[in-house]
Amino acid sequence: MSFDLQNRSYLIMKNKLISGAFWMSFGSIFSRILGIVYLIPWLLMFGNDQNQAQAVFNSAYTPYSLFLALGTAGFPTAIARQVASYNSQNRFRNSVHVFRYGFIFMVLTGAFCGLLLYLAAPLIAAHSAVVSKDSATTAIYCLVPTMVILPPMSFIRGFFQGNQDMKPFGVSQLWEQFVRVLFILGASFVVLRVLHKSYTVAVNYSTFATFVGTIASYIYLLNYARRKMPEYRYFYQESQPLQKQNIAKLFRNIIADALPFVFIGSGITITQFFDQITFKSIVTNLLGATVQQAELMYTYFAANPNKITIVVVSLTIAISETTLPLLARYYEQNDKRKISEIIGQNIDLMFLVLTPAVTLLLALSWEVNGIFFQFDTYAAKLLAVALVSSISLALFTDFFTIIQAMGKHRIAIRYLVVGLILKLVLQIPCVVLGGAFGAIISTMTAFLAVSLLAFKKISEDNLVPGQLKNTRRILVVNILLCCGTLMVKYLMNLLYVPQTKIIAFLYAGIFAFLFVTVYVLLLDKTKLSQAVMGKTFILKRKH
Repeated sequence: MSFDLQNRSYLIMKNKLISGAFWMSFGSIFSRILGIVYLIPWLLMFGNDQNQAQAVFNSAYTPYSLFLALGTAGFPTAIARQVASYNSQNRFRNSVHVFRYGFIFMVLTGAFCGLLLYLAAPLIAAHSAVVSKDSATTAIYCLVPTMVILPPMSFIRGFFQGNQDMKPFGVSQLWEQFVRVLFILGASFVVLRVLHKSYTVAVNYSTFATFVGTIASYIYLLNYARRKMPEYRYFYQESQPLQKQNIAKLFRNIIADALPFVFIGSGITITQFFDQITFKSIVTNLLGATVQQAELMYTYFAANPNKITIVVVSLTIAISETTLPLLARYYEQNDKRKISEIIGQNIDLMFLVLTPAVTLLLALSWEVNGIFFQFDTYAAKLLAVALVSSISLALFTDFFTIIQAMGKHRIAIRYLVVGLILKLVLQIPCVVLGGAFGAIISTMTAFLAVSLLAFKKISEDNLVPGQLKNTRRILVVNILLCCGTLMVKYLMNLLYVPQTKIIAFLYAGIFAFLFVTVYVLLLDKTKLSQAVMGKTFILKRKH
């Protein structure tokens, strides 16, 4: 009987992880996909100015992302962790108490970060790899309103996440992106095709679209909360009495819990921002490149590839953010067996999805770059290297989330500092030796090093021998699949290489369908789908 209860508890936990990962994946991945699909018609509207438009847009969006990470990355995660902890103790009243005052704090945080971004805009633009400083400055200004209102909205998402309700988190992301993309395309069409204004005006409206999308997300989340109110009232009534807390102490606890998440959550964006403000100086002063050449190289190695690699990293973000509240819950209960099981399941799911995604996009780097941007050999090679680098970013995201979920913030911060110092040290020699490729390689080396340190720590503290046997099998299958896929693609390239967007899209679609079919069959034949997901993908015939 005891074994059955334990087994049932494990299956419930496993289903929660998979269900949560689905909703997080649904919103995160599809919003990312939507965020790159719109680039096809958007860049076509710009014609010959599309590289310059991308450079200005990215010069605004990267610092905005950094300030947004500083203002939001840690706090939603902190509220999710605290809510999950209180709920495990049947103290939902405390969860609501923390949310109320934390929301007020996030309103103030948004206002502060918005003001900071506004003041820093001219300085950031001056050091960015763009030709026009004024254009970049104005584009950054257009993102300030979003910076003000988005942090409290992200805090609402964190409350839902802490209650292990991932649907509003994922769907609100998708709704936000959908409205944002509609506004971008509509505004750009009117500005460029109807009013015949400059491409910089269209870029400004495109950056302001984040504000419109955020308002749409607010509307969805508030409506969802209204529908969930009866359930929350029940939890509130059944909860243990509120443990009174001093307001100042409450804020200190939230900040103390959030700051490590803020820093770690900003890690990838910090390196991207570092590339933005240093690359132009290095290639113009040490390599003799012109500002126009620096802008083009920056577009090819950062602005364009980041749109694709973020989809890969978002696969890991979806899984790691789902794991967080479950790990926090069992860490509070000191349930080492459950912690070990969740971590093992987490790593299995990550590699099950991450490795084939990178393989497929790597094989189709020429086609993908041509579909979304331009057919260019140099740009396609940079995209391929960036995709390989995205594995290190994904590992960093997942492993550091695991470490933080168990309260080991100091270790995570120490490891990230090592990584950022390594990036700083490698940047100049790598860029001098490899140009744009060097900037990607320095980032990959830094994050891979700290990811290995983090995995070693996780393995020593939580995993038992044989725990990752499925992970090893997944990696073997995917290494063989990668070698086979790249060989097939090489042979196909000897016969035909797509040169137009429509043909490349059809070509990539057929190739991807065949790739996914082969991968699913391999997972079923090796029984990995049964071991990791608890089911096979292909239904067997009944005899």
